[in-house]
Amino acid sequence: MRNKIIKEVSRDLLALGGLPFFFLAISRSLIGEYYIYTYQLGISLIIVTAVSLFIKANLHLARSLVVLVFSILFYNVQKFTIFAGIIWLFLLGSTIYLDQDRKLILNGVFLGAISTIITYYILL
Repeated sequence: MRNKIIKEVSRDLLALGGLPFFFLAISRSLIGEYYIYTYQLGISLIIVTAVSLFIKANLHLARSLVVLVFSILFYNVQKFTIFAGIIWLFLLGSTIYLDQDRKLILNGVFLGAISTIITYYILL
């Protein structure tokens, strides 16, 4: 029973890097007219998608890292930063728990970080 719950929570955490959640964040930013946040997410998604055509990576990790970083920058609140960072670390741990390929995990983190950095400097 315990392992079943852990596995379910792990899959739920991975959903935070799914496309529906990503588009939910984009649509929320459009409703509030936070266009810089919209551009950050949109450009990063294009970069993640384009690079993933050449490099196999865990795209859930890549997209979730993008949303994490730009949400932290958007809200700029220490409590949110700590909470979101902890949740993302649990998400990272869930990929390991679910026995995903370590190379795909590392490539996902790398892809998310690189696309976030490139987008950040494009929009400075």
